[in-house]
Amino acid sequence: MVGTEHLADPHPDLSPGSTDLNLLLAALTALQETSAPGETWFAPAARLGFAQPAMDGETLIHSDLNPASLIVTPVGLRIVDWAWATKAAAWVELALLVQWLIGSGHSAEQAEEWLAQLPAWTATDHHVLDHFASGNATKWAAKSGQSTELWVQDLAVWTGEWANHRAHGRQSTHEP
Repeated sequence: MVGTEHLADPHPDLSPGSTDLNLLLAALTALQETSAPGETWFAPAARLGFAQPAMDGETLIHSDLNPASLIVTPVGLRIVDWAWATKAAAWVELALLVQWLIGSGHSAEQAEEWLAQLPAWTATDHHVLDHFASGNATKWAAKSGQSTELWVQDLAVWTGEWANHRAHGRQSTHEP
C-alpha cells in the first residue's frame, strides 16, 4: 500500500544550535521505537554495502535521513522518501545520520554528543561504532573515486571526518 500526503513545508536546518534539531530528536525517538513489521525489508549489509553482525536488528530505519528526506510541518518533522526502508539495529539509523550532521556544520564530536541524547546510541559499543564509521568511510571513498557528483564527494569527506574522529580523536570521556 502506498499513502501520500502533500507537504509544501521547508526542509530542516540541522546546523548546531538550530531549533529544528529538537524536531529531529522527537522524530528519531518515535522512529527508534518502531519495529519493522513483516519480513520484506532491505538487510543492513545489502543496503549499506558492507557487513557487520551488530547492524542486524528488528527496528524500522529509514537509512537515508538527509535533510532532503525531512520536512518541517506545523505538527512536527515528517520523514519522507522511504525507498531504502531497512530492518536493522536502531543505532544504525543514528550512525548514518552522523554524516549529515557533519555536513550541516557539526564536528564529528558535536554530532556524537548530540546523538548521545538517544539510548540506542549510548548503548552501542564504541568498537561497533568504530567499525561502522570505518566501513562507511571506505565505501564512500571508493564511490568518490568513481564519481564526480558533488554529493558523493561530500559524503566521502563527511564519513572520512567521522572515521578519523573515531580512530584518532575520540577521548574516553566522549564514548561511545
